[in-house]
Amino acid sequence: MANQTWAGLANWGTAWTGAGTALSSAATATISPQPSANYDFPVQNGGLYGGWYTGLILRVTARGFLTTTATAGTLIWLLAANTANGASATYTTLATTGSLTTTTSVFTGIQWRLEAFIRCTGVASSGNTVSTQGELTIGSNATAPTLATTTNGLALWLPMPAVSGETAVALNTAFGGTGGVPLGLALRCTQATSACTVQLTQWVIEALD
Repeated sequence: MANQTWAGLANWGTAWTGAGTALSSAATATISPQPSANYDFPVQNGGLYGGWYTGLILRVTARGFLTTTATAGTLIWLLAANTANGASATYTTLATTGSLTTTTSVFTGIQWRLEAFIRCTGVASSGNTVSTQGELTIGSNATAPTLATTTNGLALWLPMPAVSGETAVALNTAFGGTGGVPLGLALRCTQATSACTVQLTQWVIEALD
């Protein structure tokens, strides 16, 4: 008999699942929802209900759109954990895409989709405890796209990380956490020039078992 499994929405509520703040300047910024300053969606510490445990898998799905200008720029999407959640912005990167060059082509409202799995490999205060792997897809903005052409928008697939397998990082997933603060999960974006606008519109975190 197959094992029974379940999936549940962790970040329920409109404050956590809707649009974040758009990035339109040369900066690294959080684009997923933050109901208040420096407050990303919290995952409870190990030992608490709904918290980290060895074998926990979180599925992260984000959707949004991208608008470019005639000025070339570069963009990098990264999943991160806010280790001082709600107090100050102290981020540890979980996985990142390669650097995307937008060139001088102007594209308006191109949709993108990001999906990643975050695996808890240990409940501890030191050592690698979380491994992450995913991908970012940027669609074509053509109304009638043609296969294998370069004139229909971006239409790209970017792995996270850019090479090899999962990215393993050290997070304090143990009971009590760092200063008793639950880790916050966030999607961030880095823009080297103020040539684009990157907007997140949907942010979903599911706990799988």
